[in-house]
Amino acid sequence: MSASESRRILIVEDNPFNRKLLQTILEQEGFVVEECKNGKEAIERLKEEKFSLIFTDLLMPGMDGFETIRRIRDMGIATPIVTTSSMNSKQDRQRCLEAGADDFLPKPIQTEQIRELLKKYEKNTTQSPAAKDDNECPVSPINASDYRILLVEDDETLGRRYQQFLEKFGFHTIRVFHGDKAWEIFKLHNRDYDIIISNVFTSGIDGLGLLVNIKRDYPDTLVFIYAAEHDTDMFQLAARIGADGVLTQAEFESGMIPMIESAIYRCAQKTSRATAADTVNQVRKAQANLIRLGCAEPCNTIDIAYSQLTDAGGDVASCRRFNLAGRCGVVLGDVSGHNVMSSYISAIFLGILSSVWNKNQNPSDLLRTVNAELNKADYADYHLCVSALLWDRRRGKLRLATAGNPGALWVKKKNNGDIDIEELGGGGMCLGWVKEDFIFTDCEIEMTPGDFLFLFSDGIDSKAVIDILNADKELLRRETTKGISQQILDRILAKQVQKDDMILVALSEPETISDAGLHYSFPSTYSGVEGACQWAAEMIKAEQIPEGKESVLVLLAIREALINAVNYGNAFSHQAFVDLSLYFKPGELRVDISDEGAGFALPAILNKIEHIRVEQLGNRGLAVMNSVSDQVVVNGSTVSLIFRRNI
Repeated sequence: MSASESRRILIVEDNPFNRKLLQTILEQEGFVVEECKNGKEAIERLKEEKFSLIFTDLLMPGMDGFETIRRIRDMGIATPIVTTSSMNSKQDRQRCLEAGADDFLPKPIQTEQIRELLKKYEKNTTQSPAAKDDNECPVSPINASDYRILLVEDDETLGRRYQQFLEKFGFHTIRVFHGDKAWEIFKLHNRDYDIIISNVFTSGIDGLGLLVNIKRDYPDTLVFIYAAEHDTDMFQLAARIGADGVLTQAEFESGMIPMIESAIYRCAQKTSRATAADTVNQVRKAQANLIRLGCAEPCNTIDIAYSQLTDAGGDVASCRRFNLAGRCGVVLGDVSGHNVMSSYISAIFLGILSSVWNKNQNPSDLLRTVNAELNKADYADYHLCVSALLWDRRRGKLRLATAGNPGALWVKKKNNGDIDIEELGGGGMCLGWVKEDFIFTDCEIEMTPGDFLFLFSDGIDSKAVIDILNADKELLRRETTKGISQQILDRILAKQVQKDDMILVALSEPETISDAGLHYSFPSTYSGVEGACQWAAEMIKAEQIPEGKESVLVLLAIREALINAVNYGNAFSHQAFVDLSLYFKPGELRVDISDEGAGFALPAILNKIEHIRVEQLGNRGLAVMNSVSDQVVVNGSTVSLIFRRNI
């Protein structure tokens, strides 16, 4: 392994917040980090690249962490693998080792633990994983009588059973029936208790609420959460909040003592308060990076700026490109509060957003879907205000929906160089409060070249933005949107004391668009397909077809892609458009077909047709596209057919 390869680490994690948090810590230690969102992506990446260390989550959709590890080992790859999970039972650690992992890192991730692992594997990054340490989770001998436990369980039988179990091991254990009483006792006598063990579902303050309160005010206290059944979302949330361990009731008597011993050992190896502060700092940086990332690829039309009031805030923003024809979405969220828990709720929102956005591009549909997901869990002390928009740049249309956020500012340029600022309606009910899905506001506008749109959280007064824009119209006379949000935010903060998190998003429709392609759009009908095919036949000259390609087959592949877009992408909706774009360069023709659907993933194996009957129309889709073109590429809801000169 080369020196450069020995500094490269692969992260396999489906949660974007957790990925960014781990990436930030590793990059601060001088490592180059690559990311994969699931096990399948990781397997493909490892076929072509080498890494010195792999971190993988266990609970991922599709191929989980256990299967990912097994497949990596089946490939003969000896790279050390560290699993990260909120499941901290001995059985789960054993399953990881049996699958081929080398180490287990419990969530929430602690900076000092990462550093220890890096030291361990930096010594010999090419060592085979066959050499296992039988004491993979070293435990310092403890005297149980030195520790006092506050147990929270309202079921009489279960509570008595768990209390007797803990006392059998020597722990002084006091039991209370509900979270309110536990919090009251702990505030008065916090020095008398070292460990809190709570059922997640208790009357009064539930287990998660108790966890939040204790970790906020008494970060050195160990807190363990258990539940009747395994609940991945709840366990991950508890781990993110700061639980020292989570497990099910079925695992209580087999896993609780090892979990307590392991947590006590970890605390003995470091200064807990310093590490907790360091971890909060990493959370803050991770959230800030998430807000500033924007689209996967930088663009000149969307800009985001953010200023947090405290160490960890609750504002979040994200943008996504749905296809290559200028269809994109932007979401701005504002969670109540200015603490670490607010950041975690923002992270949960981002996780929900990442899984439902493609299928719910319409802003009102998106808000309804997210609201339904948030109502599946109880975050009674937190609510989420959201602005969501869908921008169809090819047609200049923009849809906007709000749930509790201020309305946007639409800045329109006049012919004389002056500007007209229109305040769009905002309001609506915040997400997560009620289950009704008709309480959001929405509108649709037509953006023209030179227009701007500004979205912001309630920490920013719309009048302050309007005054700045009216006072300095040069801000809007720019070729790129990049930097305008930060300039406006800086001017606001120069004149007023910040009292809340502030986030500002700017969008602009460029007056000139540099695009060398030819474009055609049509509603989703079969007659529209015929018109698009006729247009393509007229636009693609014989000399522009790469040498060795037959024009009739090229047009056939285009037709099949257009039919697929109408049938599957837009589901025959006459209100949905299909965009056809042609790009020419010497020896190559690229054809982009974009629809308004959720997109799809190419299958691992694409069939080829040896003998194509031109007179047969439809029902052959990808097989014809793959047989005729040299490459088929899917980017969101855009399918690109690439034809190259035969050599």
